Amino acid sequence: MRTTVIKFAVSGLFLTLLLSVKASACTTAIVSAEASATGRPLIWKQRDADNVRNTLAHVKGERYSYTGIYADTDTRHSKTYGGINEVGFAIANNLSYNLRPHDTGTQNGLLMSRALGICESLEDFENMLREGTGLAISANFAVIDAHGGAAYFETWDHGYTRYDVPEGGVLYRTNFSLSGRENEGGGYARYEAISQIMEKRPRGGYSPEFFLDAARNFRHGFSGRDALKGNTLVYDNHLIPRPWSASSVIIEGVTQTQRPDAGMMWFVPGYPPCSYAVAVWVAAGDNLPATVSGDAPANALAVALMHKVHPFFHNEEGAEYLDVKAVKKILPIVRKAEKKELEAGAALDLRFRKNGFSPEAVTEYNKEAQKRFESFKNKVKTP
Repeated sequence: MRTTVIKFAVSGLFLTLLLSVKASACTTAIVSAEASATGRPLIWKQRDADNVRNTLAHVKGERYSYTGIYADTDTRHSKTYGGINEVGFAIANNLSYNLRPHDTGTQNGLLMSRALGICESLEDFENMLREGTGLAISANFAVIDAHGGAAYFETWDHGYTRYDVPEGGVLYRTNFSLSGRENEGGGYARYEAISQIMEKRPRGGYSPEFFLDAARNFRHGFSGRDALKGNTLVYDNHLIPRPWSASSVIIEGVTQTQRPDAGMMWFVPGYPPCSYAVAVWVAAGDNLPATVSGDAPANALAVALMHKVHPFFHNEEGAEYLDVKAVKKILPIVRKAEKKELEAGAALDLRFRKNGFSPEAVTEYNKEAQKRFESFKNKVKTP
């Protein structure tokens, strides 16, 4: 594994955004193409945020267009929280709480938006970091490209450390950096949980379905206890699905034998135990599923259901308690709906790989995805 440590001085005004450690967290993983069930490199991100309303948008960057995740309040689409561009470069992040000396002021979303708009390779991204950003940064950036590159860049205002994913291997992070201050930061229980999950490597390799299961895995990393085995209220702030889990995404990159714009995303809008994955192709441009773009009704529904399984969410203390009985009633409905969506999306993606991309086929898929969402909505009971 290649590890590169670079220190630099960043000029310009540091923009500091004070975020709540309680809300802003995230769990991510990178899978090399050789370890992937699809034969393509993967990035998984479970996004935790104070604003749990997400939407997808396709943006024309400085050089390349890309599809990314945004907070619904970001109408200018200036801060991306994960995405892939038309030349196969993809990025996602975790906040890191043991790199900066004081607060976790950060503008990671701005940096990722710029990277998706100008980068084709890991080397492009590394050069961008070397040039400096003029922003307050504190994050682990998961990056893949269409040239076989896959690495984490643990980055702060004054330098970064690069960890390349070994061939046939995987890496993962929560809210501390391996290059940061020891035993500081956050997400240690989630790190232990994802470590235990990733150790059970599937025979055929890591798949999008594997990470969709991880997004809804209620194992506590320290105790090993599965919260879903009970029927009471449980404290869930240290689990992978947290009260602040705003979305989950699996980005499927491309290999050197594929078209650079063949990348896709499986996007779960909102609290993952109450929402399911929808397929999105970067080559489709603005032709995004209506359920997860614009006002993103699927995200709104997931937020309503998240409040239902967190019955005391209106209370600061109560927000971090999950009603296990309630989530166990919703999960089977979610998984059944997701199974249909995965089958439809995977079949269409296979068709694209064999016969080439078809905008008309995406339009038809999006229409059917809308119908499937309406059916799902009718089957779950919202408050």
